[in-house]
Amino acid sequence: MADTDNKTLDPTPKKLEDARKKGDVPVAPEMRHAAMFAAALAGVMALGTYAAERLAVLASGLWAGAGEAAFTSGSAQRLARTLFASILIAVGPLLLLTIVGAIMSLLLQGIPAISASRLKLKWDRLSPMAAAKRLFGKQAWVEFGKTLAKFAFVALIVGTIAWPAFHGLDRMVGADAGTIASLSSAIVIDMLRSVAMLVAALAIGDLVYQRRQWWARQRMSHQEVKDEHKQSEGDPQIKARIRAIGMARARRRMMSAVPQASVVITNPTHFAVALRYDHGAMRAPIVVAKGADRIALRIRELAGEHKVSIVESPPLARALYASVEIDQPIKVEHYAAVAEIISYVLKLTRASR
Repeated sequence: MADTDNKTLDPTPKKLEDARKKGDVPVAPEMRHAAMFAAALAGVMALGTYAAERLAVLASGLWAGAGEAAFTSGSAQRLARTLFASILIAVGPLLLLTIVGAIMSLLLQGIPAISASRLKLKWDRLSPMAAAKRLFGKQAWVEFGKTLAKFAFVALIVGTIAWPAFHGLDRMVGADAGTIASLSSAIVIDMLRSVAMLVAALAIGDLVYQRRQWWARQRMSHQEVKDEHKQSEGDPQIKARIRAIGMARARRRMMSAVPQASVVITNPTHFAVALRYDHGAMRAPIVVAKGADRIALRIRELAGEHKVSIVESPPLARALYASVEIDQPIKVEHYAAVAEIISYVLKLTRASR
């Protein structure tokens, strides 16, 4: 009970998809029964007279030839085959419609999924305690109550409709097959119509109940949501570690480009941006390294070790740091300021030579 109370979050799409793959879908058995009764009602309304006529003709033939019938092993087999074929031809279409109705009810409730996990033998289900829980649990009592109520209502409806019809059965005595078929099919249609309406009402209630119970079983706790997120997106700690390793490698590649820079523009202490420019080969200077605080200090140290010119220009250093990414050319609005600095550096280089 405590575990159920902890599951207060709606299931995620992944949880619902996993449940469907395992064959765990909300199915209302009463919907199948309602569809079968509806199909049977439609079949009787369309083919009831035909089926009753076929059966009446069969019964008349049997009674008419009952006095002269001589039963042997061969004739008994022929009679059995004839009876089976005649009954199948008469009621076969009705049975087929009923089966189709049951299958359609399953399809309308959701796409069925065949899961091998549901076919595996589960030893815990063989436990007497588990069996007793299934037999006397809440779900078992609900199903028992539904079955009992349905049986009582069906019996009441059938008795209410059939009892008045008994007084008219004397009209069938001596009547032809067509009259018997018409009267009997009318009685069956009345009973099936009332029963189908009752079962349909029960099916709607059962569908709502089964879906609510299924949704409650699929609800998740906060820990389950976190675990699912870790499985689908990866462990946050591992992802952070991978991201840190990637940043370290990118930083090493960036630092390896500082010795080839043309100039390093500083804040002078908080920011440092290393630019490389090859006159004639590049349309604009490219940022090969940039950093703040400790990284800026390391860029200045590498520039000093490899005799790369360092120029202090706080506004320009801040602007380049904020607006230009690594290995990207500088913005047009910075051309004039950078060009002035590069010209100054080139003059110093020529003078030193």
